Amino acid sequence: MRSRLPLVLAGLFALAATALTLASGPRPGARFTAQALVPAARAELPSPAPPSLSALSALSALSALSALPALTAPSPPAPPAIERADAHLIRRFRAPLAGGLLTFPPSFASEDGRYDLVLHFNGNTDLVEESYGHAGVNAVVMILNLGVGSGVYEDRFEDPAAFALILARVQSVLTARGLRSPRLGRVAVSGWSSGYGGVLKLLGQDALFEKLDAVVLLDAIHCGYKPGTKILRPDQLEPMRRFARKAMEGRALLSIAHSEIATIGYLDAHRTTDAVLEGVGLRRGWTTTGQEMPVLRTMVGVLPRAQMVPLTPLTEVHQGELHVRGYDGNGPITHMLHLVQMSTTALPDLVRYWGR
Repeated sequence: MRSRLPLVLAGLFALAATALTLASGPRPGARFTAQALVPAARAELPSPAPPSLSALSALSALSALSALPALTAPSPPAPPAIERADAHLIRRFRAPLAGGLLTFPPSFASEDGRYDLVLHFNGNTDLVEESYGHAGVNAVVMILNLGVGSGVYEDRFEDPAAFALILARVQSVLTARGLRSPRLGRVAVSGWSSGYGGVLKLLGQDALFEKLDAVVLLDAIHCGYKPGTKILRPDQLEPMRRFARKAMEGRALLSIAHSEIATIGYLDAHRTTDAVLEGVGLRRGWTTTGQEMPVLRTMVGVLPRAQMVPLTPLTEVHQGELHVRGYDGNGPITHMLHLVQMSTTALPDLVRYWGR
C-alpha cells in the first residue's frame, strides 16, 4: 500500500498558503471553494505570495514600537524640607531665670527640639558662657551665682523642688524664645570653687542623682569633718564616691580638675579627691601632659597678662568616664586659672562624652 504521508503534508502546506492569502486579502476575481482546494493538495506547492502592503506596514509598526525605550513610572515629588527646630530661636540676650541667667552658647544647636542643659554654679558669667562655647558644648547653660561660700549653694538646693523649678522654667524660656517642641535631654552640673556646695546637694538626693548625666568640678571638691573630730563627713563624701563608681562604669561622666591649695577647717581639693579615689579602688600617677591656654575675649582683665599661663600638670587618673587631673599651684592666681582654663581642661571631657 502506498504511503499517504506525502499527500497529507501537501494538503497541510496548501491550507497554510491559503490562510496567508486570506490574511493579505483576495486577488481580484479569485474564488475559493472546497473543490478548488482538493486539486491544490495534489499539485506541486506554489511559491508563497509576497506579503501585502498592509502586512509590511504592520511589521514596520511593530519594529518601531520595539525600538522605543521602556516606559517608567514618574518619580514622586521630593518631600518638602523640614525646618530646623532652632530656626527661629532668639539667642541675642540672656534670660533671667530662678536667680540665675540662662545663656545660649554659639555651640548650642537643636534640629528636632531636643536640648541638653548644664547648670553651672559660681564664676564670672561672661567667662563661663564663652568657655562653654569655646569648648563646643552643645547645650544651653544656666549660670548661678548666689554669693560667697558653699553654704549658700547647699541651702538653695536642700529642697529637690528648687532643681525641679529650674528645669520647668528652662522649658518655658525655650518655648518663649522660639525653639519648636522643646524637650529636655541630658543634664550636667558644673561648679568652680564654692559652687561645689550645690553639686554636692544634688548628688545627695537619690532622684536627682539618677537624673544627672555629668559632673564637672573645677578646683571645687572638698569635704568637711564631723564636729570636734578629724573624721570626714560621710554625707559629703559618699555621694561623690557613688557618682565616681557610676562614671567608672561608663554610665555618667565625672571630670575633676584641682590645685594644691591647702585649706583650714575642711579637707582640701587634692586630699578630698584622693579620698574619693581610695573609696573606688583607684590611685593617681604622675604626668607632664598639660592643656593649652585658651584665647578668649572675656579673659581680658581677669588676671594680669603675665599671670595668664597654662596650669602646670602634676597627676592624673582615668578609668571609664572618671577623669582626674591635678595641677601645681597653691594660691589665688592658680585658683582663678582653673576657671579661665576650663574650656581646655575639663570641658573637653563633656564634649567627647556627649558626642559619643
